[in-house]
Amino acid sequence: MVKLLPLDFNGEDKMFWASIVFLTRDNGDCLILKRSSLRGAHRGKWGLAGGKVDAGEMPENTAVREVFEETGYEISEDDLFFLSKTSNGKRDYYFFWAKVSGEPQIDNEHEGWEWVPWRDVRSRVEVPTEPKVFKAFEMTQSKV
Repeated sequence: MVKLLPLDFNGEDKMFWASIVFLTRDNGDCLILKRSSLRGAHRGKWGLAGGKVDAGEMPENTAVREVFEETGYEISEDDLFFLSKTSNGKRDYYFFWAKVSGEPQIDNEHEGWEWVPWRDVRSRVEVPTEPKVFKAFEMTQSKV
């Protein structure tokens, strides 16, 4: 795993905003989660595990915490592989992937989950994500 440098965090002025994780099984399937249609951002849309930073967190800390909160999977920072960082000029988003086993136990922020072949993830994720992120994920999976 690539260790990231400490980031500044000062309230709403923070650059690091969220970590998102592609969770895969040994057979290459990737977990997508359907967001709640009743609350939160991107209601009723399919997306990946992940979420916003808490004060003092590094991107990999946020990824580990969010994966556990949203899916029940206990992963460590050493399980994460860095894929990409994107920015809209005000907020930075970090993308990782990690292997997991078993079935997820989703939280109340989601109303469904599905395992999809890694080649189909790009066409199934409805939450806006830059194409370069999918390309990085696809490149890593094609070599696994």
